[in-house]
Amino acid sequence: MGILPLGPNQKEEFATVMKADQPRTAHYEQYHTHTSDGDLSYFCLIVGASGRADMIAEKFLTKSKRFSNDHRGLVSHTGYYGNTRVSVTTSGMGGASTGIVLPEAVRSGARLFIRVGSCGSLIEESHIGDVIIPTCAIRYDGASNNWAPPEFPAVADWRVVSALTAAAEKECPSDFHLGPECTTDCFYDGQGRPDIWGTLSERMLKRHQEVMDLGAACYSMEAASLFVWCMAKGRGLPCGAINAVFANRHSNEWGVEGEERAAKIALDALVILSSDPSILADISRHPLPAYS
Repeated sequence: MGILPLGPNQKEEFATVMKADQPRTAHYEQYHTHTSDGDLSYFCLIVGASGRADMIAEKFLTKSKRFSNDHRGLVSHTGYYGNTRVSVTTSGMGGASTGIVLPEAVRSGARLFIRVGSCGSLIEESHIGDVIIPTCAIRYDGASNNWAPPEFPAVADWRVVSALTAAAEKECPSDFHLGPECTTDCFYDGQGRPDIWGTLSERMLKRHQEVMDLGAACYSMEAASLFVWCMAKGRGLPCGAINAVFANRHSNEWGVEGEERAAKIALDALVILSSDPSILADISRHPLPAYS
């Protein structure tokens, strides 16, 4: 549906509220996500791909409402998982895009985030379709340097990690792992993959080896950005992440499996967190930011 024309009075009102440093759409929605105040639940999943958001809504949610910016491929849904109102929103790929979507999601009502993503596992004994719950992240994402200095830790909220672990123990007790994620701003060279010529610079090869020597559990592209933004810019918003294992970097296996498993675990964790008094207290201390 196209943008409806504004009447004379609406044009005058619109001109007084629109500002270049706080952009909105012509319908006063968030500029990129096309969501508005209250459209998203306090309890929100964040995924990279719009198709994953649609899959979660179709498979797991009832009474779901879809919001989309088709021009940018950003999709959100709000519905019910059992009796718990939840949302899922799309971040796109990498920390830079995540840093655009997070403030707009918070302005639309979200107060707790769990990323549901995919990863390349650095755990030798892991299998395609397993899940990894990052407890913290190495900050090679780039974007988080905008929000805090490099010394600032990228750490998931322990309550979110605990809820994800409890849900994973029920869903797949022998197929989940915990550990640090290495968040990168590059899927290929940045994660130790050869370039189009089949080579990898000595510098990036050494970094890849160091990441494995340090005991990182996986590579992905968003957790560090999410963790730092929620703590630094979100002023302590609870957050966490879970990744489906698409690759094992030791065996060089690849397969697109585990998305639905990771999503169900994350949704079950949201249900647990929705009745946690300390989480509810945190949320109540985060009123909707002023947008004037």
